[in-house]
Amino acid sequence: MALFSWKKQDDKQPSPPSGSAPASSGSDAAPGVPSENGQPSFSPEKASKFFQHARTVDEATNYEYAAQLWLSGIRWDPNSMEGLVGFFQTIARFNETPSGKKGVSKDVVKTVSGKGDVDRYALALLEWGQRPTESVLAVRAAEAAARLGIKAPTRWITERAFGIAVKDKKPRKDLFLKCSECFGKADAFELALGAAEHALKMDPTDGELAARIRNLAAQATMSKGGFENTGKEGGFRSNIRDAAKQRQLEDADRIVKTEDTLDRLISAAEEEMVRRPGDLPTTERYGKHLLERGRPADEEKVHALYMATFESTKQFRFREMAGDIRIRQSRRKVTELRDMLAKSPDSEMIQRMVAQAEQEHNQLEADEFKLRCENYPTDLTRKFELGKRYFALGQYHEAIEQFQEAQHEPRNRAAAMGLLGQSFQRINWNEEAVDTFRHALDIKDLLPDTLMELRYHLMTALQAKAEAEADVAAAEEADRLASAIARQQMSYRDIRTRRDAIKALLLKLRGRGDTPPSAGGAV
Repeated sequence: MALFSWKKQDDKQPSPPSGSAPASSGSDAAPGVPSENGQPSFSPEKASKFFQHARTVDEATNYEYAAQLWLSGIRWDPNSMEGLVGFFQTIARFNETPSGKKGVSKDVVKTVSGKGDVDRYALALLEWGQRPTESVLAVRAAEAAARLGIKAPTRWITERAFGIAVKDKKPRKDLFLKCSECFGKADAFELALGAAEHALKMDPTDGELAARIRNLAAQATMSKGGFENTGKEGGFRSNIRDAAKQRQLEDADRIVKTEDTLDRLISAAEEEMVRRPGDLPTTERYGKHLLERGRPADEEKVHALYMATFESTKQFRFREMAGDIRIRQSRRKVTELRDMLAKSPDSEMIQRMVAQAEQEHNQLEADEFKLRCENYPTDLTRKFELGKRYFALGQYHEAIEQFQEAQHEPRNRAAAMGLLGQSFQRINWNEEAVDTFRHALDIKDLLPDTLMELRYHLMTALQAKAEAEADVAAAEEADRLASAIARQQMSYRDIRTRRDAIKALLLKLRGRGDTPPSAGGAV
């Protein structure tokens, strides 16, 4: 299948995909290698075998090898949307693993490295897939696809690249222009026009670009109206045939969806489920739309679907998503009961119901996150979340174990150490609590609210230590912290009563019976 003309390469030709037969003449040539007629040799059939193997390996959670297989298949059939979408789903899962932080191995990079346009395309996909928010890498992948003349992949990639470029903290005109060019090569003239207009906003004085935009506007109008197809089979009718599909895509992209929109999306997903039983992306899409509609029956249907998918594929992420549904339902129950209590604050029955619902919710979350930590033992964020649930349940020894590991994740370090110190304090390990809060305060660039909270907890830990051990030095330091917090924010928590209690404790430890100043006195 010759998608585009072969460009003569250097002496060294790209190797065939891993697991394929060595390159020879004719139809068995490696992808991008010229066959007898001087055109590059491609094989959707061989690509399909790689894709099938990639899905199997992905389901076995060997995401790095699965990504390599997707790319190997793409080299046999660069025009394949199945391979493109499959690769990005797999590489996204790989990025979430501990290995994903280091990136793919050199061996994987080597399998897609080469001097041909197909090789450059595969390598661009790999580089972008590992850093999906990098606009430069996304646009580079779009350019590589456009260079091959593969319109569907070019449009798919460029749409995402343009979205990333728009979200950049410092948007770049050159990236918008490149996206516009790629859209144009994919015959997506309306999108090309939009990208060019973004570029013009950044440089309104660019007269040449303004003229180009006028040309793109004319092309977009003709393309949208179907004028370019006049006299050809389909013509205007092709627009009518595509309308249903286009509407479905637009419905899916809407942030706020009406009931009718969701009903259409769910119906379309159900039909796709029948056509492609066992297809995981279709399963996820169907579940997503049902949860967006959010009826109780929808939630139960998705929960059963995800649990069945987990049992059949052993992919834990479906078990995790099923657990999220139960957590959502439990949290909603707690919220409803709290609203009832707000309307009847003196009702002892509702108070008991709220307390029981909160206890059950905390236990449910703890059980769920314990299961997740067992399946992702190196994920420190999940350990941090499990520790929070143990803390809420009053299981402080178990919470301490989780926070001690979670504190090594920079993103959660301050919060984990704060809760670790509080856990030590709850079991009366005051010395350990004080040391933990001190170390937490040494973290650089703490937010003001976090800094205040840690100082407050250090004060209470020092107060507890002074009371338990008659430690005058601890009481004096607690007194200084209480005074500093009160001077900064008199209304912070219970600082007024804390300050008076610490003053009284300090006088007692020094052997004086003087009455401390009242909470309304001078600070």
